[in-house]
Amino acid sequence: MATITAEHVPVTSASIVREFYEAFQRAEFDRWDAIIAEDVLLNSTAAWGIHGLRTFKDFAKQFTDLGHRIDLIDEHVTLDDPGNGRGFVTFMLDWKHTKDFGGLAPTGREGASVETVLFTIRNGKITRMDGATNTADLVIYEWQRGWAMPHNVHPPAIVGVERG
Repeated sequence: MATITAEHVPVTSASIVREFYEAFQRAEFDRWDAIIAEDVLLNSTAAWGIHGLRTFKDFAKQFTDLGHRIDLIDEHVTLDDPGNGRGFVTFMLDWKHTKDFGGLAPTGREGASVETVLFTIRNGKITRMDGATNTADLVIYEWQRGWAMPHNVHPPAIVGVERG
């Protein structure tokens, strides 16, 4: 299988999403210090309400231990001049469960999971991440092994209509 690499890009408002991805796929979490707020909030299908950059880095490490390859599928960012806006990254996590993963003993099972993370960005730093799984393979695997997953979550809507 061919190795796909991306050139390291200096952190600018246009590259904040790419820098997030590059640091994640290389497990170089110290790179996030420049682009993620210390009090960041993460909500995802794997965990809800993770607060703080250090806690997020620890959470992310288990996914880079699980994923032997993390491919960038799509990215987008829109920021105003002060660095406020939103962005997203979609990636494919090729995984094989050979190490402890969030307290789940290794089974050797492998698969692929397409994930999207939506970013809220304030003053050039990611302050909130809302992640979701686009494919069910990893989520079902986690659920079958007793991973505590969030239920009935309602993130704040940008626009919403209450019907009946």
